Amino acid sequence: MSTLSLQPIVTYPALVGKLLAQRREQLGLKQGALAEALGISQSAYSRLEAGESVLNLTQLRNVCTQLGVTPAQVLQAADQYEMLLRQQGVEVAVEKPINPAAIAIGLGLLAALFLGSK
Repeated sequence: MSTLSLQPIVTYPALVGKLLAQRREQLGLKQGALAEALGISQSAYSRLEAGESVLNLTQLRNVCTQLGVTPAQVLQAADQYEMLLRQQGVEVAVEKPINPAAIAIGLGLLAALFLGSK
């Protein structure tokens, strides 16, 4: 009997998006208000936080300016979380992987890391 082994996976854009969402929530901002300040729709901003759309450098800088952090701070934190996730056996991918179950497991472990850091 063979067992299916799934390696949990998170994309780097989802990791960055989660950090931006965490900062936005710390500031008490709603997605819609931040999206409006950035000149994009709430749904477009939601996709950025979810890692479904990839931020370009200009977007990252603009979001960070609104959130009172630097892109360097966000990327440094993302790199630290990437290292922690890898230590727990989670792959951090550049692109969206094909396996949704592996993504769900990886995102669950990422959420646990964020909850543990509060």
